[in-house]
Amino acid sequence: GRRRPPAFMAAAGHYAVVSDVYETAWCYQNDGAFQSWLLKKVQESLPAKCRSVADVGCGTGNFSGALQKAMGVRVVGVEPSAEMAAKAVDYGVNVEVADALTWAEAAEDDAERFDAVLMKEVRHHIDDPTSLYEKLATRLSPGGRILLLTRPDESQGYPFPPAAHKHWSAGVLLPLKAHEEALARAGLRVTVREERYPVQMRRDEWERLVRQRFWSHLRNLTENEVEDGLRELALPEDVHFEDRMMFVVAELASPE
Repeated sequence: GRRRPPAFMAAAGHYAVVSDVYETAWCYQNDGAFQSWLLKKVQESLPAKCRSVADVGCGTGNFSGALQKAMGVRVVGVEPSAEMAAKAVDYGVNVEVADALTWAEAAEDDAERFDAVLMKEVRHHIDDPTSLYEKLATRLSPGGRILLLTRPDESQGYPFPPAAHKHWSAGVLLPLKAHEEALARAGLRVTVREERYPVQMRRDEWERLVRQRFWSHLRNLTENEVEDGLRELALPEDVHFEDRMMFVVAELASPE
């Protein structure tokens, strides 16, 4: 079979390390304010009569479970990190341990088709979007949608140590425009919008998250880059910033 893409292997290794602290970040807390906000935005982006969702790169499954509960839809998870996937049972989500391309390629002709394929914060792990989206499009039911949720190409505005911004740019792999074009080549109609969420937390909480490299963009930061960078930032007691999420909605045309 096809080798797992290197980007997915690196991601799985990172998440094996952070799986126990993953849900302490504001953006991954179960039943938190950010999750409620994001659920509403995702619901607005799904097909009107959505009954089934494949959450590709579902992590611990907490968002999959929340989506399943909020919408009454069936959600199937796909996750390359066995450590992360093992936690999904707590949220009532069945997860297949596989990366996105392997999962899409392994489907038989009579495999289930989904009304939506959700790809939340996995864009920076995809190094061959053309192949991936062509395969994922075959898993959609007529009128189905691929919903790609991702942060911007640039990390300006996030209070990271200076070196982190370079790691962020390097970790993106391909600009968002390349994903939009690949989705269009797969025969999908693509729209893009940006949503912003105001974040406020104590400085020590933010610094803890950075030290834990809670986002995979930060995984290659050295100890010196973290500690020297945090000192250089000299953040105030209360840290404020906007978390920016790009919503790329790609719809498969329904047959006439």
